[in-house]
Amino acid sequence: MRGKRRGILCLICSIPFLASAQYYRRLAASDFQGVPSAGNQALAYTDCDVKYTYQATGRNNSYSVDFNVQLVFNRDKSFIHLNWIKDQDMLLQVLRHEQGHYNIAYLMRAELYRAFRQAHYTANYAQEIGAIFRQVDAKYQKINADYERQTMHMQNDIKQEEWNAWFSRAIDNAPVRGSALAER
Repeated sequence: MRGKRRGILCLICSIPFLASAQYYRRLAASDFQGVPSAGNQALAYTDCDVKYTYQATGRNNSYSVDFNVQLVFNRDKSFIHLNWIKDQDMLLQVLRHEQGHYNIAYLMRAELYRAFRQAHYTANYAQEIGAIFRQVDAKYQKINADYERQTMHMQNDIKQEEWNAWFSRAIDNAPVRGSALAER
């Protein structure tokens, strides 16, 4: 029995998950290869997909499920309006903020994998897996919305620094690390 699910986590002025583990990375201006659509007023946009596939085997209404959870940073959909950047300090500020969105996605990927691995599955494993995904996705959508609101889309330096400290602690304690980042 095989399953595949793709969750899209796309965030404005925003984001970016491979197997059981994935290396953490720093974003650079060169990672943002996308072209904004006409009239797009966002200074920056980061696009990520959190995807998962699974293989289930079962016996007596108890199922064992192996997962592959992946964070995909979509270079060709992510952009920075470089012609709006006034100087190097402003570019660093934008990258710092965008890194926060990537951090949220990285943490989501790690928590999703852990939640999948800790669950016990029945013959309804596809629905159970979908419910876990929706719960974790909703949590991180809220975290991202809080991040944008509190930092005022990177305009509030004090809140940005508070979030940076939170990210640092959370990533240091992330339950899953290792492997490579997929990019498109």
